[in-house]
Amino acid sequence: MHYFSRKINREVKEVYWHSFLSNLALSLVFIFEPIYLYSLGYSLQGIMWYYLMIYAWYCGLIFSGARFASRFGYKHAILVSNIFYVAYWITLFSVRAHPALFFVAPMLFALQKSWFWPAYDADVAMGQAKSQRGREVGVLLSIVQVAFVAGPVLGGFVSEQFGFLVLFVLASILMVASVYPLFRSREVYSRHDFHFRNFWQMFRKYPRDFFGYFGYAEDLMVMSLWPVYMFIVIPDFLGVGAVSTVAAVIGTVLMLYVGRLTDRMPKHALIEVSSIFYAATWILRFAARGLAPVLTFDALGKAGKDILFVPMNSLVYERAGSGKADHAIAYSVFFEFSLSVAKVLTALAAIVILAAGGSIFWVFAMTGALVLFYNFLR
Repeated sequence: MHYFSRKINREVKEVYWHSFLSNLALSLVFIFEPIYLYSLGYSLQGIMWYYLMIYAWYCGLIFSGARFASRFGYKHAILVSNIFYVAYWITLFSVRAHPALFFVAPMLFALQKSWFWPAYDADVAMGQAKSQRGREVGVLLSIVQVAFVAGPVLGGFVSEQFGFLVLFVLASILMVASVYPLFRSREVYSRHDFHFRNFWQMFRKYPRDFFGYFGYAEDLMVMSLWPVYMFIVIPDFLGVGAVSTVAAVIGTVLMLYVGRLTDRMPKHALIEVSSIFYAATWILRFAARGLAPVLTFDALGKAGKDILFVPMNSLVYERAGSGKADHAIAYSVFFEFSLSVAKVLTALAAIVILAAGGSIFWVFAMTGALVLFYNFLR
């Protein structure tokens, strides 16, 4: 039984190394960004407005990032995106002293996403071997999970002992260093131009996918309200990081096996079963009212998401990699744009629920319902 990719090319190896280092940097601060805003006194509604601004900007800026990647290469686009990331973290930390930067930081984060994700998605899609795409996605996501095992507890320790400034600086150093593996070989890409008409063609060719990616509404809660709720239950940075680390271990082991299944079984069948399980972990989070239940639901949620994301991401890269470079970048933009629209609408719905006096658990239940949109993917 082969759970790991065989005979992977150099491009994929470089992506693996970059993914580990960049996600280690990201995992240091990922769950602590909304907690940092919460510690500054921002309400749950205020935090949701923050993330709404991020994805509203992303919907508009992603086309510029795609044009840059298609003209100057995927690796150079990723390099620029990391510079935006560092600028974003500096700006986010500075919100404490200059509250007006609360409205600037989302734009910088959106710029990072706009330069990174179209290039990254297209690079992975074009570099994978079609015969073992599921295993390569499984290994790639497992590498990400390994980083997210080590990162949260380390991030919690650093933020508790040295403060958020040191945490953001450490993450920035790792993020910049993550570009090095990509440039160990020359930029390899077919020079092409990104055109809006190519993007629009994706809507006509894959109309179901647009609604399928609405399932990504769950990712918005993973990066915003769920970490804040964990901190409310466990008001300790190291404790939150430790819980997140323990929960991440479970999904990592499952990832490799599911990656192998993806190459043998219909992707939509795996997506259907895993999405139902994952949706249930959100709908039932009203029971997460103590340390043990929070750990349980975080672990179950991570496991459900990891199982779901192997066939789902494999399908994304299969779609993007089914044509030439212009098709790959166009589908990548379509994919990112679709999930961004979903996150904007989800943030608005969460704001309405919270403003009306609704519990955060109603927001989580809504998230669970939206997870089922993944079943539109075929």
